[in-house]
Amino acid sequence: MNGELHAYAPAGLPGASKPKLAGEELRRRVLLGVPLAAVGFAIWAFGGVYGWAYGIAYLLIFAALGVWAWECGQGRMQWRWRPIYAPIVLFGAWAALQYDSRLSAVPAATATALLHLGAAGALFLLVSQTYRGDVDVDWLARSFSVFTAALALLALLEALTASHGVYWTFTYAYASPAGSFVNRDHFAGCMEMLLPMAAVAAYRQRGRDWVEFLPWAAPPALGVAAMVLAASRGGLMALTAEAASGLAILAYLQRRRGERARRLERQERRSRWQALGVAGGMTLGLVLLLGSQRLQRRLEDTTAFGPSLEQRAALNASTLAMFDARPLTGWGLGTWAYVYPAYARFDDGVTYAYAHNDYLQLLAETGLIGALLAALFWAIWAGEFLRRLRRWPPALLPTGLRAPPAVPMAVAAAMGCMGLLVHSWVDFNLHIPANLLLFFALAALALPPD
Repeated sequence: MNGELHAYAPAGLPGASKPKLAGEELRRRVLLGVPLAAVGFAIWAFGGVYGWAYGIAYLLIFAALGVWAWECGQGRMQWRWRPIYAPIVLFGAWAALQYDSRLSAVPAATATALLHLGAAGALFLLVSQTYRGDVDVDWLARSFSVFTAALALLALLEALTASHGVYWTFTYAYASPAGSFVNRDHFAGCMEMLLPMAAVAAYRQRGRDWVEFLPWAAPPALGVAAMVLAASRGGLMALTAEAASGLAILAYLQRRRGERARRLERQERRSRWQALGVAGGMTLGLVLLLGSQRLQRRLEDTTAFGPSLEQRAALNASTLAMFDARPLTGWGLGTWAYVYPAYARFDDGVTYAYAHNDYLQLLAETGLIGALLAALFWAIWAGEFLRRLRRWPPALLPTGLRAPPAVPMAVAAAMGCMGLLVHSWVDFNLHIPANLLLFFALAALALPPD
C-alpha cells in the first residue's frame, strides 16, 4: 500500500517526486506529443480536408512512427503487442486485398482510403504505446483544455462578427463554416470529442475558489456555447449521448466505492455544484449574448447545406442496395461516391460524396467481412476500457487522495468517442481527416497502459 500511495501522491506532498524529462522519458513524451500535435494542426488547417493539410499531418505521424520503430530496434523503447491491434491489422489487410485483387470497384479510391486508414492506425499505435496514464494526465488535460478554448473562441468570434467564412477570409458557396471547419457539423464532431477532455481538466480543479476555478471552467463553457450555436442536430444529439453515458459511468464508479469514499463525496458535493453553476452560467450567458434567435433559425432550417430527412432516407436506401449487390466483400474501401449513382433510389440532381451514415457506408464498402472486423475492434476496445474502470479503487486511499487520476481522462476520452459514434449515424465525420485522427487518438487514450 505504501508503494501505491507514493505512486499517486501529487507534487508537494511527502513522497512525491517530479519525473525528470531526460533520456527515455523525454523521447517517449516527444513521440506521444508529435502525433497529437499533428492532429491539432489538421484541426486548425480546415479540418485536414485538403491534400496539403492532411499530407503534412500524416507526414508528422509517419515520421514519429519511424523514429519510434528505430528506438525499439535500438532497445531504447519497448514494443508491446496488444490484442486490439489484431482487428486493425486484419481490417487494413482486407482493404489492401480489395485493392490488390481488384475487388475494389475503384482501386485508386481504395488506395487513398488506405492512406487515411494507415495514418489513423499509426496514430493509434503510437499513442497506445507511448501513453503512460498518470504520468501524462496533467499536461494532456491542460493541453486539451487550452486547445478547446482556442477553437471554441474562434467559432464564437466568427459568430459575433457575422463572419460567413473560416478565419474571416475563406468563404464557400455550398457550406456552413464554423470555427476552422468548412462544415458546422464537422466542427461539432470535433468539439464533441474535445469537450469531455476539457471538462476533465476543470473537474480536477473542483474545490477551488470560484475565481480560481473560472479559467478552468471557461474552456468547456466556451466549447458548449460554440457547439450549441453551431446548431448541428447531430452534434446536439451526440452531446446528449455523451452526457447520458457520463452519468452511467459515474453511477457505475460510485457503486464500486466504499462508504468512506461516499462520505467524502458528500462533503465535495457543494464544490461540484459550484463548479457546475459557474460553467453552466458562462455557457448560458454566451448563448444569450450571441443570440438565441440565430440558434433557433438554424435549427428550424432543415435544408441548409445538407440533405433533408427525406434525402437522408433515400441515401440510406441506396447504400443498402449497394450492400445487397455485394454483401460479403463490398465494393472497396472509399468507393461509395463512385458506385452509389447506379443504385440510387432517387434523383434530385445533387451529387453526394458520402452516405451521411458512416455505418452503412462501411457496410457497403467493406461488406460483412469489414463490418465484422470493425465490430471485433470495438468489442476488444470495450473490454479493455471496462478493465480500466475496474482499476478504479473501491475506496479512497488512507490519505483521502483519489487514485488513479488517469481514470477520469480515460472516461472523458471514451465519452468523446461515444459522441462521435452517435453522430456518425447521421453524418460522415470519420471521413474528415482531422476528426478521424482525433477519434483514434481518444480511443487509444481511453485504454489502460500495459
